[in-house]
Amino acid sequence: MLRNEEIDQLTGLQNLYSFRKNAQKLMDDRNRNEREFAIIYFDVQNFKNYNSRYGFEAGDRFLQNMGKHILKIFPELMVARFSDDHFVALAYFNSIEARIDDLGRRIYSYNPDAGIELRAGIYELEPDDSDISMACDKARIACNSIKKNYDSIFRYYDKELGNQLDLAHYIIHNIGEAILNGYIHVYYQPVVRVITGRVCGFEALARWIDPEHGFLMPGVFIPILEDAHLIYKLDAYVIKQVCEDIRESMDQGLKPHPISVNLSRTDFHQKDMYRVVNDAVSMNDIPKNLIHIEVTESALDDNQDVLKGTIDKFRRGGYQVWMDDFGAGYSSLNLLKNYEFDVLKFDMKFLQNFGSNPKETAIWENVINMAEEIGIQTLAEGVETLEAWDFLKRVGCEKAQGYFFGRPMTKTECLDYLDEVKVDVSPARKAETEDDEALGMKRNIIELKKEEEEEAEEDRVGFEDDELFMSESPVYLTLAARGFVSMLEYNSYSQFQKHSFFIVANLSKDELLRVHLSSKRKILDKSYHRHESYQEMINEIVEKSVIVDEQSSAADFFSKERLILAYHSGITFDDFEFHRIVDVKMAPRWTHTIYQMMEDEGDVIAYFLSFDIDEYKRSKDLVRQMAERDSLTGLYNRHTAVPLIRNRLYRHQNGKSALIMADIDDFKSINDKFGTFAGDEVLRRISARLDDIFGRDGIVCHIDQDEFLIFVENIELDNLERRISDLCDNTFEVGFHNDRIKFTVSAGYVIHPDQGRGYHDLYRKADSALCAAKNAGKGIGILYK
Repeated sequence: MLRNEEIDQLTGLQNLYSFRKNAQKLMDDRNRNEREFAIIYFDVQNFKNYNSRYGFEAGDRFLQNMGKHILKIFPELMVARFSDDHFVALAYFNSIEARIDDLGRRIYSYNPDAGIELRAGIYELEPDDSDISMACDKARIACNSIKKNYDSIFRYYDKELGNQLDLAHYIIHNIGEAILNGYIHVYYQPVVRVITGRVCGFEALARWIDPEHGFLMPGVFIPILEDAHLIYKLDAYVIKQVCEDIRESMDQGLKPHPISVNLSRTDFHQKDMYRVVNDAVSMNDIPKNLIHIEVTESALDDNQDVLKGTIDKFRRGGYQVWMDDFGAGYSSLNLLKNYEFDVLKFDMKFLQNFGSNPKETAIWENVINMAEEIGIQTLAEGVETLEAWDFLKRVGCEKAQGYFFGRPMTKTECLDYLDEVKVDVSPARKAETEDDEALGMKRNIIELKKEEEEEAEEDRVGFEDDELFMSESPVYLTLAARGFVSMLEYNSYSQFQKHSFFIVANLSKDELLRVHLSSKRKILDKSYHRHESYQEMINEIVEKSVIVDEQSSAADFFSKERLILAYHSGITFDDFEFHRIVDVKMAPRWTHTIYQMMEDEGDVIAYFLSFDIDEYKRSKDLVRQMAERDSLTGLYNRHTAVPLIRNRLYRHQNGKSALIMADIDDFKSINDKFGTFAGDEVLRRISARLDDIFGRDGIVCHIDQDEFLIFVENIELDNLERRISDLCDNTFEVGFHNDRIKFTVSAGYVIHPDQGRGYHDLYRKADSALCAAKNAGKGIGILYK
């Protein structure tokens, strides 16, 4: 009889601890003169996506079903669930391949549309084997080796895998020595702007040149280090080396390029990666905008709270964060909703047929347009041909990298590639140099001016030179791209340009450099000119055009002292919304301002872009209400309710709450007998009833069809039972045309924290209680037991 701590609570099978103990005993007692047993390691392809698509409760049911099938097909010795979707069986050799094929068919037929498939690794126990854990590892390695192989669902552990295992052990035990002795090298692959082909950055890539094994490919050692939770050592070293290389190039007077570094998903759980990166940047005294952080899309499937917190911290700290391998998973668009990224990076392998498949072209063209609309840049990697480069130009991709532009190379090779010279790249210094060269050649410098009447026009607000500057300024274009996420009322970019306010100021010298205030949307009936005081202009604008309640916040936001301090703290851009007085006879209008700062010859230069968002604000309120609510019932939909419930569970860890699952009994019969329109009317009426009973202090959600989810906090059990009785002990009647439709409601509920804490655990238990209510006769409310 197994003790409770030896049983997997979900499936009822042995757990890892119990299996290793009992299988080790069986191994020790076996006849060592012949092969008797095999270890079979099972894994399910795409199980994470199954959970994302159907929910954790459906995933749990799948695992329970899988455990029953394995036990039925391999009943002779023992079966265990190690973790997640990983199962292990100890079995005799007879018909082992046929039995695995049988199990594979059952797994696939459980839900053919889900895309889940079985993989199995087989290790035949040798007479001299003495360690069951090592035997399980070998079966797991065999299983993992065919994860992306669709020719067979099983593989035996063989000599080739044995060599891989030996190499894996070598890598795990020698990563520290490799870093210490300089066997790990940082290579750099150029990133270019698609339009011009000019280098705008590099990606840092690790290479292991080992004295014993030679050149080790990243695809070999990186997955091994990730599985062993040692990848943080490699990533920390790469970050340190990149920062040192940037510092060295700056000391040599070379123009530094931004460099992106990759962080593994396990890094975020083992180290404070923000501190690792920030310490390296601070130690080498390099600007934060020279380091970009790449996070793979697959990493975002892990603990999202930890990852999101760290990603937000990086962005607040002044670093760009890129999503690598965009489109490789099933939840890319959902991740864009939940995370903030500066760049989406996708592989050209997704565009192999861009020349012949119009659907493929249309999909990625729309993805790139979508990214641009929400202020995110796009980067294609794996570009290897001129045709691919031309295609990226056509669809509007902004950056690219690949062997067509340059292979990964050493630091020295990068210098040769760039053919760098020691120059000061300041625009002002460049202009002075050109003037000096002209004078040195005995040429006169003649300033071409407009006629006198036009010269006066030049000093007024919104002159033509500023329009040209705006259209060519990369900073203005960047701000405009970010601004378009809120600009639903603008029909075109040119319209946006005409109706926006753009200001450039030298904060260090308190001087206006450029001023464009739209004549159609004046801030004040006054013109401002170059070389005037930036702070005086801001003080006047805030006092006369911002509503009184927001003047203090606006003054602080635009204050040159605060902006300079923010810049030196690593914050180079921010935004602010306020109510602007356009006309005393009109209601104030919402205005959005964003800025970006950079340094030029030691001075802090700020670029401001302001635009009217009043119409957008109104439409946004309407859209949000439509997005949050179920269109049929008016209740919260699942996508809105579940995060709200999670947040309340998190905030009220010590308060009593209840999660209730309810549905209409025999709802299918109502639809079949009276029609779907009658069914919709029933749903609307019972939704109103649920809102009356629970809505005043709870969250009421229409999950799907006739199912409802209710969360109530700060409850008293007596009061809760009365409300559930009010719902379940009555028969409801709805009139629809000439029909009188009668029905009852069943419910299952669970108490937090007495019976569970996590959302998924509570949901599963409430669902179980609902099933018990249905089985007990319907029209009943049952507490989970």
